[in-house]
Amino acid sequence: MAEGSTNGSGEHSPPSQKRQRAKQACEPCRLRKRRCDGNMPCNMCTQFEYKCYFEKHPRKRSKLVEQDAVENGIIQASPTRNATPPHEEQTTQEDVSKMQSMEANSGMAFTKLLGMRLDASAGPKLFTFGWNLGTGSTSAPISSPITGFLTQDQMIAMAKFYFTNAHPLYGILDKEWLMKQIMLRYSSQKPVQCPDHLMAGVAALGTLFGDGSIDTVLPGLVDSAKLSLESTSTMQPPTIYDVQSWILRTIYLRSTGHPHACWMASSVTMHLIESCGLQQESTSSVMYPPTNDHMNDAEVRRRTFWIARLLNTWISFEYGRNRVALRGITCKLPVHRDGDFTREYIELYSISCCLDPENADKPTQWEDFLRQLEQYDAPHDCMELSRANLGLCAYRRLRLGNPNLPSETINRITAIGLAGLQAARNQANKGMPWWHVANVPFQCICVFLAIDTKESLSHIGTAMRTLEMVVKRFDTVAMKEALKTARFLVRLSKKKKDEDSDVLEKSLKRDSADGDAQPDGLQPLLPKSQNNPSQPMHQGQGQQQQPLMNQMQQSQQQPQPQQQQSLQQPIMPMVDEQQQLMWDQGPLTTSSGEDWNMDYLNNTDFDWNFFLSQDIPAFQNLAPDGMM
Repeated sequence: MAEGSTNGSGEHSPPSQKRQRAKQACEPCRLRKRRCDGNMPCNMCTQFEYKCYFEKHPRKRSKLVEQDAVENGIIQASPTRNATPPHEEQTTQEDVSKMQSMEANSGMAFTKLLGMRLDASAGPKLFTFGWNLGTGSTSAPISSPITGFLTQDQMIAMAKFYFTNAHPLYGILDKEWLMKQIMLRYSSQKPVQCPDHLMAGVAALGTLFGDGSIDTVLPGLVDSAKLSLESTSTMQPPTIYDVQSWILRTIYLRSTGHPHACWMASSVTMHLIESCGLQQESTSSVMYPPTNDHMNDAEVRRRTFWIARLLNTWISFEYGRNRVALRGITCKLPVHRDGDFTREYIELYSISCCLDPENADKPTQWEDFLRQLEQYDAPHDCMELSRANLGLCAYRRLRLGNPNLPSETINRITAIGLAGLQAARNQANKGMPWWHVANVPFQCICVFLAIDTKESLSHIGTAMRTLEMVVKRFDTVAMKEALKTARFLVRLSKKKKDEDSDVLEKSLKRDSADGDAQPDGLQPLLPKSQNNPSQPMHQGQGQQQQPLMNQMQQSQQQPQPQQQQSLQQPIMPMVDEQQQLMWDQGPLTTSSGEDWNMDYLNNTDFDWNFFLSQDIPAFQNLAPDGMM
């Protein structure tokens, strides 16, 4: 051991005295990794006039403490340290790729990126943009039984509207059972097996797709169902009734509400499914005990699970968020039923599983995806709208890896989009407020603008007329904003093309006062006079003419009269001022035309035998493309 040690002030301590180690270093010494004596202020801070202070923090360095030290002028930010975050906080390339895929799935994010590409200063803000038809009325939440909102006849009428329009696509309820429960609820005025919030969900969708006779009751009915759901399904063990009620609420919010509220409702539904164990074919597990209701029918459970997963996945894709991924799924697919398209809808969902950002892209993945979309025969216009939306989503994912897609792929995606536009017009004529009635025409406009070909731009008129038709049929604030945004994007695209056209137009204009020289490849070549070699060359004659004349003079010291006449002909015709103006208007290059040497071919007095028998290396420079 050393005979003595040195303290912070530079003084030597006796050999027998051990250095006292401070229990905690002040922040300036800790950040600088200097030895601190633990005093307040410490010797190091006193010597260098630092602001000495102590912080209680975990063993790992807190970035908030360091940021506070930088803001107070105690230390300077280190570019190297800030540029390299800790290993556990670094973003890997895989995470970046997944985030990009999520954004590519989102139609609203694509609208934002499209607007920024057309005009970064005037791009649209990220909002609904054709997300749905919207609604124009809200009210304070009211908690009341279903009998306080609707009479028995009204409830039965709304249930019929629901089973006619919504149930064929989302067949999660037993029609006979529900109608019996409604009759019991209004006859006894007592709670029955079917809770009020499930009846309210059916009535809300029935009103949405109905004749509008009880639209004034709809806001209060929806809020009452919301309060009832939040006070039951999230406060006590949920049942399959709660899951079905949340599915109906998700469908309603997808048709009228904000995308964030819709995504949250679909996510809550998936968490409730996990709580009930509906993702498993058998519920004998300890983790997922059987539900205390009559809905132990396997077919009802399967339909409820797969419809909930379909909604959560597609909503998450369209909104650019993560979906709820459950583990240990053993639930089988539901069976086919006449007049019910639930199984067919789930089959369309199975095609879209490759859009999940968690899945790595395979070589032939997108080719197979487009082929399956083309082969899918949608038996309902709403399913055709979903198919079109998946095709547009495929384009956004494809252009993420390759902005210049083959024309065949573009044509296939365009055909799918046009079929969706026809389905949107059909549903608008029927007054069916499905969300894709608004979403597909708007996204078609965005995709056609992004493809930016003559053929794709020709279809924007069809998409715009469809969107205008939907706005006329569903006169809501959200649809008016969607139409305004679509027209704004088209104007931005037209403005950009006009500016590009002006730039090209200016490149064709020539200021005669400046005396712009002709391009090198278009300068005419004229020979020197044979009798007067000192005569200056004509304008446009190149230096490459001299080797030609030397070879011709060496090979023919005393040319014949006919040969003399041919030598006196200009190798390139004289270019007058009018021809120069023609060049300025639209010059032809060596690869697009040969007007600059046509006089050779039309000159019948030219001695071609002599011309072809000579070795003229200078002509190798006349045609850059290797042409005579």
